[in-house]
Amino acid sequence: MKKLIEKYLTNTISSSEMMDLSDWLRKDENKETFKAHILQYYDLNYALQDVDVESEYMTLMKSISKQKNSYKKWYKWAAIFVGVIGLSSLYVLSTHNKVVTEDNEITLKLENGDVKIIRENNNERIINEEGTIVGVYHDDKLEYKNTKVNDKELVYNELSIPYGKKLQLVLSDGTMVHLNAGSTLKYPVKFLKGKDRKVFLSGEAYFVIATDKLHPFIVNTQDVNIQALGTKFNVNSYREDNEMNTVLVEGSVGLYKVDEKFDTNTSTVLQPGYKFTWDKSEESINVKEVDVSEYTAWTKGELLFKMKPFSEIIKILERNYDVVITNNYSSLNEKRFLAKFDTETIEQILISFQSSEDFSFTIEKNRITINRR
Repeated sequence: MKKLIEKYLTNTISSSEMMDLSDWLRKDENKETFKAHILQYYDLNYALQDVDVESEYMTLMKSISKQKNSYKKWYKWAAIFVGVIGLSSLYVLSTHNKVVTEDNEITLKLENGDVKIIRENNNERIINEEGTIVGVYHDDKLEYKNTKVNDKELVYNELSIPYGKKLQLVLSDGTMVHLNAGSTLKYPVKFLKGKDRKVFLSGEAYFVIATDKLHPFIVNTQDVNIQALGTKFNVNSYREDNEMNTVLVEGSVGLYKVDEKFDTNTSTVLQPGYKFTWDKSEESINVKEVDVSEYTAWTKGELLFKMKPFSEIIKILERNYDVVITNNYSSLNEKRFLAKFDTETIEQILISFQSSEDFSFTIEKNRITINRR
């Protein structure tokens, strides 16, 4: 049972395992064991105090009991905890609908300025002015890996992902890029010998870099360059946000201002499991250890929030579901939530939060308004 508790606390538990854990928790003698694990986990990871675990048990059991009877044929469990000092828990429902406008399309801007629409579930060839195939889109992946083009100068394409969609991209060197909703990436059709492998990002992307020690891979954001060699990392750099974040999963990366050069003595070098934050307004740097799963879950189609303020959750929901959310309940913005979703609709997610915070919401097409009840 210890393994199930660890899976529960790290959000890796399956639906069937969750049900086994729920049955086990119904016995009073098992509460203290579970309580000890919760307190230890949150003390180590979130520095939370005064966690009312007994209250969590009661809420947990009531939620499971109610929803098992009503939705056992249709839904799976997704755990949510909300707290500023204490925590409470609940479970939410799951289906496969997303709120996405029909006219939002993934677009690819070619080197001559032409714009090509990339339609999901289609097989397409990307052809340059000379009639050469420079890329192939298939199985929801755009691939440049075997590109045959002129090696004399860099030629760029620019991929734009609208809200509500994501895409995988394979660059000419084999580097894999997961692009999140609302992101734009400008990249060479083919990387050239003797030149850095440099791409330009606005938005969020997860990079799995192909190893090439002779050609550093550099991600350029608005203010910061991220230089890597054979590594995995996530970059969140939306222009409208005040912060740029880089989370290193594997390998090492160096970070430095765009008007500077990489220097091992002056640049910030990240180790795996750490997050680099650049505050745009204050031009300040912060580095801290984090749980990388929170920052990479989106690449698996999941939304994972670990004590994240509701104000930040709103931004993520807007991008992922292509909606506009107006929150008239200002104090809700400061509430922090621990939650995991994958196939839930936006309505189901908001209903989940309603179970812990008393607010109402209305949905009109892709516009959502939240009010204090």
